[in-house]
Amino acid sequence: MKKIIFTILIAMITLNVSAQDKATPSGNDTRQVEPAVQLLLSPAVYITTSTGINNNTGLLGFSFDVPVSRNVVIDGGVGASTWNSKVYAGVKYYLRPYQRGFAFGTGLTYCTGLYDDKHTLQTIYGANEPIEYNKNPQTNILFAAYRYWTLGKKYNRFFMELGWSVPLTGGDKITQLTGYPITANTHSNLAFWAPGGLILAAGFSFGVH
Repeated sequence: MKKIIFTILIAMITLNVSAQDKATPSGNDTRQVEPAVQLLLSPAVYITTSTGINNNTGLLGFSFDVPVSRNVVIDGGVGASTWNSKVYAGVKYYLRPYQRGFAFGTGLTYCTGLYDDKHTLQTIYGANEPIEYNKNPQTNILFAAYRYWTLGKKYNRFFMELGWSVPLTGGDKITQLTGYPITANTHSNLAFWAPGGLILAAGFSFGVH
């Protein structure tokens, strides 16, 4: 095992030295060699599709990322979530130029909720009865870290997101409209699907000029 590890290390060092030698121009070559990142210009807009837990645009959504500088992007989009339609607007700051590598962002999300939703639920009297209720609209603020990788040879990207969504809306997430009162456990199970908490998402974005 030690010999295998040693061989792999030697191979990695050899490849790295070889790559540096190829990247360094010879004394007779007067052409200017620029870092690869300098060749990657910012598209006018990225069209993004993503999914995940507490994802910015829901279980399945689309958004637009518009670079305003080499490191800053404003973005917004819409999608479908467990709390009906979801709208998002935010801003990201990239540690590297041209929208690659790590980024940190914040933004606001708004879920429209759902009125007159109907399900058969358990009441405080132990029976399961048809109940009508509202999923009340929810506004959240999010804080997230992103990691972007180049996808292919052009401006397309794959990314992952990790963060936290904080509810801003006060009051109850569920409002019962008809029937006997539902149990506290049933109420908690319904409210569990409201936006808020851990964000874990992934997606693709496609650069357009």
